[in-house]
Amino acid sequence: MPSRRRLLIIFAGVAIVFAALLAAVMRLSQPAQVDAPPSVATENLFASKFTDAQGMPQAVAQWQGQVIIVNFWATWCPPCREEMPELSALQNKYRARGVVVLGISTDDAVKTQQFAGENPVSYPLLAADFDVLNLAEALGNDRDVLPYTLVLRRDGSVATSYFGRIDLQQLESALTPLL
Repeated sequence: MPSRRRLLIIFAGVAIVFAALLAAVMRLSQPAQVDAPPSVATENLFASKFTDAQGMPQAVAQWQGQVIIVNFWATWCPPCREEMPELSALQNKYRARGVVVLGISTDDAVKTQQFAGENPVSYPLLAADFDVLNLAEALGNDRDVLPYTLVLRRDGSVATSYFGRIDLQQLESALTPLL
């Protein structure tokens, strides 16, 4: 049977690891404040075409002029899946005010289509494959984190970005001044 001292040391070690993980998660969920005109990266985003959940090619340029929430996600990512109902609710609430949520998956079209069939949302899910992480990095995801979410102004510039899971309240705070 371990001694009390050994148990105390183990408990302290577990507490330190837990605290470090909690601090990392809190840091990742903080918005990265951005205030810049449209860039080469957003121009590349608007020049992109991805396959939607119905297997049809979709040009991102069709959504220019709207406030766009771009959410980079993956079917295998638990925080990505957890935030989808809130993104769907946001799409429903603000669609009439010129807001669109775009879910850009790092999975291939088959996996994204299968996921969409089993987990319907009210916003477009686009399959971009793993290479889209290069675009996400050019758009500020220097931590290679999923989910990674951008809020784009109507002029295509990045208003703000979020590393990790976001919630409806965070997004509404970012959206309000853009409407």
